[in-house]
Amino acid sequence: MPQDSRTSADLPSMPRGEIRALTGLRLVAAMVVVIGHFKPILMPYLDQVPLVGPVLDAGWLGVEVFFVLSGYVIARSYVVEVGGRFTIGKAATFVFNRFARVWPVWALVTTLMAGWILAVRWKGLYADVWVSHPVVSPGQYLEQLSMTQMWGATSIVGPSYVMPGWSISAEWAAYLAFPLLAVLLLPLRRLPAGVLLGLATLLMTPMAVTAFVEGPLDPEVPWLYRLACSFVAGMLVAIGTLGLRRTPRVEQLAFAVSVACTVAFVVFCFWASWRRAGDPAHDYAGISVVLFPALVGAFALTDRGPAAWLSRDLVVYGGRISYCLYLVHYPVFDVLLTYVWQGQDPTTRVVGPGLALLAPFAVVLSVLLAMALHHGVEVPARSLLLRGRARAVARLVRRRPAVEVPSGTEVIPVPRGAAVHGAAAGGPRTRALPAVPFRPSARETVGPRS
Repeated sequence: MPQDSRTSADLPSMPRGEIRALTGLRLVAAMVVVIGHFKPILMPYLDQVPLVGPVLDAGWLGVEVFFVLSGYVIARSYVVEVGGRFTIGKAATFVFNRFARVWPVWALVTTLMAGWILAVRWKGLYADVWVSHPVVSPGQYLEQLSMTQMWGATSIVGPSYVMPGWSISAEWAAYLAFPLLAVLLLPLRRLPAGVLLGLATLLMTPMAVTAFVEGPLDPEVPWLYRLACSFVAGMLVAIGTLGLRRTPRVEQLAFAVSVACTVAFVVFCFWASWRRAGDPAHDYAGISVVLFPALVGAFALTDRGPAAWLSRDLVVYGGRISYCLYLVHYPVFDVLLTYVWQGQDPTTRVVGPGLALLAPFAVVLSVLLAMALHHGVEVPARSLLLRGRARAVARLVRRRPAVEVPSGTEVIPVPRGAAVHGAAAGGPRTRALPAVPFRPSARETVGPRS
C-alpha cells in the first residue's frame, strides 16, 4: 500500500487527551478478570447475587476488551504521527514510550514472583498448586523481563511467572508491530467510518462464530489470534473516527450504540450461561466479542448513558490503576492458594471456612497493592525513563559535529529564500569571531512525547 505523501501535520488527527469513559471501561474489564480469577474462593459471596454470575463466567473476555481498547487508544494518539510519514526516529520514540509505560511494574512484579517460586521450590514445597510456572533460571528470567516469554508458546498457561503476563507479552508484540500497522492501515482513513467499523467487527466475527459452534474455553483460543483480531479492530475504529466531528447527531448515535451494545453483551452472557449448563466443558460467551469495537467507539463519542457512569471520578481512578491491578491480583491469589492448599490432593481441594473468609480481603489487598504500585512505581518510573530519554536526546543533539567553516568564524543563519549579497553570495555569510563550539537552538532539541 503506498505511503501517504503528506506530512502528519496535514492529516486529520485527534487530541491525545484522556477519554474518561474508556479509562473507566478499563476498570470494568480489570475487575471482571480479577473476580473471575478469584471466583473459586469467592463463591460463598457470589452465590448470593446470582444475576452477576453469567457476566463473571465471561471474565476472560476482559482481555479482549483490553486489546481492542489498546488498539483504539494507541492509534488515536500515534497512527497519524507514526504512519503519516514513517521514520525510524518516530517508531523508536513510540516503542520507548510504550516500554516506559508497561515495563517498570512488570519487571518488579515478575522479579518478586520469580523469587517466591524459587523460595517455595528451594524449601521442597510445591509451587504449582493452582497454575504451573516455568523454571526459574537466568535465561527464563531474562525472557520474562524482556516480555517475550509468549513468543513461540502455544498455550497461555505455563510460560509466565505471573499468569496474566501472557497478555503483556502479547501487547509488547503488538507495540513492536504498530509502526508497520500504522503505515499499512492509515490510508484506510479515506473510507467512511461505518465501513471501517464494519471491517473491525468482521475481524472479530471468526472468534464469535467459533464460540457459537464449539464454545472454546479461554486457554484454547490461540493468543496471537486473539491479539491480532482485537488490536487491529481497535485501530480500525480509531482510524474511522479521525477528524470525525462530534456533532449532536453523532453523539446521539454513539449513545444509542453504547446502550444497545451493553444490553446485548448482558444478553449474550446469559445465553452463554444457559447453554453451558448443558455443556459445562465449554464456554460460549466468546460470541460477544463482535460487540467490542462498536462499544469502544461509542464510549469515545458520548458522555451519556453507560459512558456517564464510566466517567465518574472514582471509576476513572480505578481505570488508571487497572494495569497494576491486573498484574498484582494473580500473584496474591496464587500465593494464597499455594499456602492454603499445599500438600492437598488436587481432586479434593475444597474452599473451607477460613479460605472463604480470607477471599474478600485478598481482593481488597490486591486493590491496595495496585494503588501502591501505580503511585510508587508506575507513574514515577515512567516519568524517570522519559526524562532520561529526553536528556539523552538533548546530549546527542548537542554533540552533533559543528558545521565546517573557516577557523575563527561563526555561521549566521539565513532564512530560506532570502537574498544573500556581498562576497559571501553563494555560501553562508560569515564574520570574524572568536572560535566557539556550535550548539543547536532550542527548537532542535526535542524530547519524547508521552
